[in-house]
Amino acid sequence: MRNPFYKIGSFLLLLSFFAVSCTSDDRETPKEETPLSGDYAQGIFILNEGGFGYSNASVSFLDAAGQIYNSIYSNVNSTNLGDTAQSMGFEGDNAYIVVNNSSTIEVVNRNSFQHIATVSNMIVNPRYIVFKGNKGYISNWGDPNNVNDDYLAVLNLETNLVEAKISVVEGPEKLLVYNGKIYVAHKGGYGYGNTISVIDMASQSLLASIPVADVPNGMVIKNGFLYVISSGKPSYTQDETLAKLFRINLENNNVENVLTFPQGKHPEHLELDNEALFYVMDNSVYTISLSDFQLSQNPFFEPTSDGVELLYGFKVNQGNIYIADAKDYVSNGEVFIYNLAGDLQEKHTVQIIPNSFYFNN
Repeated sequence: MRNPFYKIGSFLLLLSFFAVSCTSDDRETPKEETPLSGDYAQGIFILNEGGFGYSNASVSFLDAAGQIYNSIYSNVNSTNLGDTAQSMGFEGDNAYIVVNNSSTIEVVNRNSFQHIATVSNMIVNPRYIVFKGNKGYISNWGDPNNVNDDYLAVLNLETNLVEAKISVVEGPEKLLVYNGKIYVAHKGGYGYGNTISVIDMASQSLLASIPVADVPNGMVIKNGFLYVISSGKPSYTQDETLAKLFRINLENNNVENVLTFPQGKHPEHLELDNEALFYVMDNSVYTISLSDFQLSQNPFFEPTSDGVELLYGFKVNQGNIYIADAKDYVSNGEVFIYNLAGDLQEKHTVQIIPNSFYFNN
């Protein structure tokens, strides 16, 4: 469930849209099979979140030869993944799939995709997962209507049981681990957050809260600096706020630079490649040099010219740019792969609402 800004108004709109449209018989159906070797050691997992409330989340796999395989979780394990796949993380030989509306973490072997365990104790509306040592840390909204019950769940990776909670403010989303700390972006759940929490991993306690602009939805770390992109409140809230990009010194948590976007512009999906930041705005891709650190007036490239309809997932990795196109939220989506010059290299049909990419190599 990663509709824009995660807000209740658009959430309800999409829910009603699904109720009307998800029975459509005219959507394209991609081929579903598994590699003959059953080996997923070299390639890219694409997480398809599926329609909220429909339990049709799935995982696709793009192998090194450019062959796409869909529904690999259900084909390998003969069962459905669950309702609304949010994100995934790797640790050791395992992959941990965060299934939001099912309130589970599905643990599989990352190379065979064989199911190992389901984590459900002390998990309520999970969002993202990171790892350190033998622990996993999972952001949870709890009850989205309760602003005081949000937390990070501390998962014991040996027992696959949650052993503790770290209370945080409303709407914890993406997580980064750096220098013994967890940085938590608070988009706000059904509200609108505007802080980054700094959690000490040893004591599992809050060290600091860094104020940013409304709706922080992307973070990267480079050379001791945390870069945060905040989308700002959208116009439909009737309280629209400006989007901003922050550069924060992690030695003292001080904001050293802030770039402000024009009114009405709401960027998201911050990514990093070498000395450049990439982000998405109005279905176009933009880039910023870390050395110049100035907003570009023009897009780097516009994937809509290649048929991208709804840029929903975005990743930059090893010299390529990966775009997930959710189409109309009910038809099967597509993934587009570009080089760093913005030239289209590959396009593949996947399943409903592709949202993220995970590299197994």
